[in-house]
Amino acid sequence: MAVASAHHWTLAGVVRVPLLVEVIGEPGVGKTHFSLTFPKPFLFDTTPKREAEVIVYKLYGAEAKKRYAWTTRYEQLLAGIKEVVKRDDVRTVIIDTGADLQSMAVEYELQRKDRERLMPYEYGRIREMIDEDIIELVTTAGKHLVMTAQMDDEYVNGQKTGKRVPKGYKRMAFQADMRVFITLGSAELTFMPGGLSFEVTYGRTLQPKRNAVVVKNRFVDVTATGYQKIEGNVTFADVVSLIPQEFWGMLFQPEDLEVVKAAPRVQR
Repeated sequence: MAVASAHHWTLAGVVRVPLLVEVIGEPGVGKTHFSLTFPKPFLFDTTPKREAEVIVYKLYGAEAKKRYAWTTRYEQLLAGIKEVVKRDDVRTVIIDTGADLQSMAVEYELQRKDRERLMPYEYGRIREMIDEDIIELVTTAGKHLVMTAQMDDEYVNGQKTGKRVPKGYKRMAFQADMRVFITLGSAELTFMPGGLSFEVTYGRTLQPKRNAVVVKNRFVDVTATGYQKIEGNVTFADVVSLIPQEFWGMLFQPEDLEVVKAAPRVQR
């Protein structure tokens, strides 16, 4: 029998701590594909144009209806997650994207208060609401949680710097166990210590090639490993391989590791 607490659950005496992962990159680089290689995924598409729907159908075919929901309102998303985390055929909850999640939470709070704007100090409460309503709900149910984040122009003193920075749910920078940046071409990354913040400058390329950089991995010492890189198509199997085996029993169920043997791959 599973027993939930604030950040972990137990099964047969083993403490399970689900993974919290942020997947970052420009549109079209494979963030959603990668997210869907996690064990038994269910994806909540928060984009206005249902951008993830075709990818779910591409990878899961007839089963896609059991793996996908389009949500445009915060309360709709919350209700959906409450139902999904009860399902035994779901091990991973995906929110695509984290920036949309934050915007929906702000809109929900504005409607609840019948206001047109929030005071600056109220945004902290918005993030606390997301942490309690979404992140704790999913992780205490023993499910992995994946959020995607796109990139946005960096501005300094109102001027574009020519660099790009992540645009997602802001607290994922320090809450996530792993943050994975995916690109299709050459990119130069400038990091702040710990991977909490980074900037990207893209180079020109005539031959797209998928690469990923793990900008944060809570399970390793980055001074010893450096920022880990993955060439080619990225899957859940790559995530597992970058986590030392002594943590596997804490993070994964046996069925999770079975997925590693046959994770869906990105189709070129």
